Amino acid sequence: MEKRRNRQNAVELKDLVYAPLQAVSEANMRLSSNIVDFLASTGDMCADDAGKPTVHLHTIQMQYQQLRNDAEDNTVAERIGLEIPLLSIYPLSSLKVSKTKVAFDVEVKDMKAVGDSVKIYTQVCSKKQRKSANQARFSFEMELESIDISEGLARFVDTLNAQATPKRVSSRPLDESGNALTGKELEEYNQRMELIEREKELNDKLGEVTEMIRGKNNIIVAKTGMNYDEYVEHLDYTKAEPEDEEVAELCEFIKEYKEISDDLEEQLSELKKEKIAQQFQNGNSNGNGRQEPQNSRSRLADSGGRRL
Repeated sequence: MEKRRNRQNAVELKDLVYAPLQAVSEANMRLSSNIVDFLASTGDMCADDAGKPTVHLHTIQMQYQQLRNDAEDNTVAERIGLEIPLLSIYPLSSLKVSKTKVAFDVEVKDMKAVGDSVKIYTQVCSKKQRKSANQARFSFEMELESIDISEGLARFVDTLNAQATPKRVSSRPLDESGNALTGKELEEYNQRMELIEREKELNDKLGEVTEMIRGKNNIIVAKTGMNYDEYVEHLDYTKAEPEDEEVAELCEFIKEYKEISDDLEEQLSELKKEKIAQQFQNGNSNGNGRQEPQNSRSRLADSGGRRL
């Protein structure tokens, strides 16, 4: 009866040893799952187009001011905005149990032979005992360490960081004292900037057309030994037709794009007059010291340095 009572209140030694190991394993699993729960908490759980649950990440709006110089060397205060996912700025890490020591005292309550093995029944007891007591002793200590996030999550966060592109929220031109322009001054400034932007667009288009003409002209030179103007003049003089079909197509291309180039240059000329008129109207005949671009038609030169 005494042995049976001892076994009822005791735990088999192997179960007692295994219990903390199992506890450590389960603790590591729960620590790992915490990062998944954390990721889900950084957004709202919604359904995507296919009906699958998806986390829509929360974002934070941030703005800062920066100063820059415009085309007329005036100071402009810009408000720059950033939309940043909260996940990309949270410190991400996890914990795991790296070392474990088991340290608790047990008292052997009973032993039972089972085949070639022996079952030992024990009971946890207090550490306070006599020095002469002959009992098995165990200790239990645990060390935790921080581990880096997984490679997949790290790449995802890097992608989020790359998508955080600054965008201009507002732009305010400033006067020499650093105050924002208002009223008529601001209206005149916007008019000047509009003309400058239009001029830039026209110059960009003209540059593209010029490069296309130059490229086609180089092919004509390679095939005939003459540039476009010389070849057209040769055909007019001889009353002949281009013998090479590709050269004929190139000539038609250049003729068409020269008309486009002439139109762009005409627009630039009218724009220049409009700018000068505006400068006089605003009492600024010097145009804030900004030098007008040279006539872009001079860029239409062939490989021999001749103007197309």
